[in-house]
Amino acid sequence: MKNIVKSMLLLSLIILVFVVLYLYKNPKIAVLCYHNIATQDEKNNFPDESDWTITTDNFKEQLDYLKNNNYKTLTMDEFYRWKNKELNLPYKSVLITFDDGFLSNYEYAFKLLKEYNMNATVFVVGSFIENSTQNTWDGNIKTYMTKDILNNIELEYPNIEIYSHSYNLHYQGAINQDENILENDINNFNDFYKKTDIFCYPFGKYNEKIKNVLKDNNFKLAFKYGPNKNDYKKAGRSDNNFEIPRLNVSHGMSIFKFGLRLLLYN
Repeated sequence: MKNIVKSMLLLSLIILVFVVLYLYKNPKIAVLCYHNIATQDEKNNFPDESDWTITTDNFKEQLDYLKNNNYKTLTMDEFYRWKNKELNLPYKSVLITFDDGFLSNYEYAFKLLKEYNMNATVFVVGSFIENSTQNTWDGNIKTYMTKDILNNIELEYPNIEIYSHSYNLHYQGAINQDENILENDINNFNDFYKKTDIFCYPFGKYNEKIKNVLKDNNFKLAFKYGPNKNDYKKAGRSDNNFEIPRLNVSHGMSIFKFGLRLLLYN
């Protein structure tokens, strides 16, 4: 019996050594993808937005988990340098991202992230921001930040970075258009905000055409979102710089599942 126990312990130790070596040689970083955030009451008022909206309590619980488990939240520059093997990072590192530019991000998420001293990136749709006129929060989770808010974020929330989710390509089939339309959209975003070299594909969809347009315009990274279940995984250094995977943080996700997602989704 003692020999069996010793053999099992030895086998477990060998497996652990191989796991540690694998993680050391093949580091991965979880790029977390969020969209909207609201109180439970606000979320209940917009059931059609439920799948894309997590509650403020749920988000705070996740930030508590990251803080209590000593996770480092990355800037985009840190992620990029890590991706290019210019920077080594702790195993417990994450890149927090938000898509679209909802006003709720400004009302709730940014304040919490600043309170926790955590970094995050927001991929905004330029036309959504430019057409928005509502600077104050009234509980409508379908509203977007305004240009005035966007211009003040750098001073008010230096831990928040803004990059492109396109200027006006956030509709199905947009990426299938001619290259000149895709390139004009890049120029329109640069005119609207400022020149950027990081992109997030609308609806997470991409093809060789839009990848080539981004490369021709000196973009460094482009992030996707799915579309298949197996595509939701951690990002590795071997991933194509224009096909960076992300992990969806779904609404109502238990903190146990959140922790497993950070730990296991390779």
